[in-house]
Amino acid sequence: MTDEMTSLGERIVAAVLDSGIAEREEIEGCSEREITRVESTCGVVLPSGYKSFLRHLGRSSGDFLRGYTCHYPKILAVQSKVERKFGEDGVDPTFGESEYVFAGSQDVTFYYFDTQNPYPDPPVHVFAEGYGDPEKHAESLSDWLLDHVEKQSNSSLDDFLEM
Repeated sequence: MTDEMTSLGERIVAAVLDSGIAEREEIEGCSEREITRVESTCGVVLPSGYKSFLRHLGRSSGDFLRGYTCHYPKILAVQSKVERKFGEDGVDPTFGESEYVFAGSQDVTFYYFDTQNPYPDPPVHVFAEGYGDPEKHAESLSDWLLDHVEKQSNSSLDDFLEM
């Protein structure tokens, strides 16, 4: 595991705290046992960058990623929910066995990466119901996370300024 990927979770925590999206006491990571449970339940080996995210923000991240199903233990059910939901609707999101859904939004948009990608910080793809084939959404998981910090930080400031 590279130092860069080990510190991904720390970088995201720092960005979230600096932006004011969450307070330190609102942030809680997963234990190694919980991370192992995610891997065994989903049948994948997770990349080190995502494991770092889980270690630092996997259980709770305050308002960061509010509206997404992406925290433990709810994340355990997202993969099967995707397959069940789209199977019932007759839609094939073309998820392979090595693709892991790490976040869902309103049960219609799902973000995933390929766990067999050789990089510890894999590209993120998105599948949204009614929008055709899955597509690449971010060059890396860290880009996706940092982009969300920026969007939520700007959104909070915009909301405040409109008051």
